[in-house]
Amino acid sequence: MIKSSCNCDCDKKIIRLNKVSSCPICSSSPFQPQVPNDFTTGAIWRNPATEMIVVTLLNKTDTPQTVTISVLDWQSCSQEEMPKEAFLCGESLPSLFNGTPTPLIFTIPAKKLLTVHATPQNAWQPVDPVYEVLIMFPPDPITPPDPIRPTFAPGDPIIFNTWGINNTGVPQEGNTVLHDQFQRAIFI
Repeated sequence: MIKSSCNCDCDKKIIRLNKVSSCPICSSSPFQPQVPNDFTTGAIWRNPATEMIVVTLLNKTDTPQTVTISVLDWQSCSQEEMPKEAFLCGESLPSLFNGTPTPLIFTIPAKKLLTVHATPQNAWQPVDPVYEVLIMFPPDPITPPDPIRPTFAPGDPIIFNTWGINNTGVPQEGNTVLHDQFQRAIFI
């Protein structure tokens, strides 16, 4: 039996949920920690012909899912949010993108597709044209065996992909990141 200094009242098998922490959590504990559902493309070098970044989010579930979509321009140290337009099932949502560019928070209805178009600013002046796409949705209880690097499962509620496209709508080499290529982002 493993003894714990974290007031673990169980004498069953102890599992570690955070490899950095020395505090175990009992496997029979009613406390179920939440794993953030924050995913990133990482820094992407924008192809010179990329004039728009398209992000698609498909809600596969029978319930609405709230998501936050952030497209950051790393061309400057301020990591500014790119202006965005959103389309639900092909219909424009004009009231969502008035004013200063901010992360887009939207509740996708059940079994619907949300498409977001982000426009790089100063696309004509690519000094260091790097951008990042972040997708965030509410956390779920830990179910994968490794919460730091879980595998995507067929049960993922949202399927998301991103492409950098040129002015004729053609995806540009190096600017495509598909669902299983996104990485879990842990913000501390």
